[in-house]
Amino acid sequence: MNGRFCLATAYTGMVISTCMSGRCLVAFLAVGIGIFNLRSATAQPKFGVVQGAFAEENKTLSRRGAAIQMKQLMLGLTVPVLINGFNSTWWVVDTGAPACVIDPNFFQKLVLPASKVRGSKVTKIDDFQIGNFHCDGVGCLVTPIGELKELKLPGFQGRFDKTGVIGISLLARYGALLNCRTQQIFLSAAGNLGMSRQKYEAMGFTYVPLVLTPHNRLELIGTIGSATCSFIIDTGAFATTLDESIRSASKVPYWESMSKIGGPFHDFKNASVSFGTASDFKLGNYDAKGTKVSFANLHLAESGFTHQFGGILGLDFLYYRSAIIDIGGRALYLKPYSTAH
Repeated sequence: MNGRFCLATAYTGMVISTCMSGRCLVAFLAVGIGIFNLRSATAQPKFGVVQGAFAEENKTLSRRGAAIQMKQLMLGLTVPVLINGFNSTWWVVDTGAPACVIDPNFFQKLVLPASKVRGSKVTKIDDFQIGNFHCDGVGCLVTPIGELKELKLPGFQGRFDKTGVIGISLLARYGALLNCRTQQIFLSAAGNLGMSRQKYEAMGFTYVPLVLTPHNRLELIGTIGSATCSFIIDTGAFATTLDESIRSASKVPYWESMSKIGGPFHDFKNASVSFGTASDFKLGNYDAKGTKVSFANLHLAESGFTHQFGGILGLDFLYYRSAIIDIGGRALYLKPYSTAH
């Protein structure tokens, strides 16, 4: 990745802000998706389970001012998607993306219809199948998916074409539940699986409430040091990254790297990345102390959060805490940190 610290699909929705104003983003979500997500008469299964797979990318980090290098494994959750009966390809599941995204080359190959919403191309897909679960009337922004094409699936013998991103617009519509350890997605035509908080807590999970913001972000409230902040759950982000202002305010010890933050969907303004350990970090009632995090100036200027924006929780954090993300039930369930399967 040439020395760039890639957040992969972190802030996928930010691609809209590079080609659209903030008002256009709202227009696309409220108007474009509203139009394109009208359901047809296609029969829907009541419940579906999709087995995904972790795609990987290795990253070498160099510490500034010292001859120290470390390897970091980047994970991205991918699922097979079948569109209009065309050969199945792989899409990244990204809870940090307000809307679904389809790569322009794949869009052209499928000869899909297109419309313009405030200068951006959007398409409606009538037959969209995730695993064996059928969706209909799925709205997608047509835009390049960048570095996502570089993700690899170790040991996979077939084609591993990455052609799109599954965002919150679809996940919330079908009440998706994501198991970040088993790489499974559960979907419901009713929009909510109705899972019991008490049963999860009996299995050792800690409940953290979620809010779906007006900009289609999964927000949760936490504290780092004395600061109360809003955080975003972003399965499209390889690494948990907090805003640099939080590091300074909380006086978190850190070391600087030679890396710059990068990603296909947002201009991070070539921000430098530093690393540290959050020793006083909580998410709701979940004690996240000791979390290894990166820091950067994320340049997020977005309203709708309950508190000051603190950063994003990436798949690294979610995987090692066996996270269950219940979007329909607006809940995050976390276990203590563990590297064991």
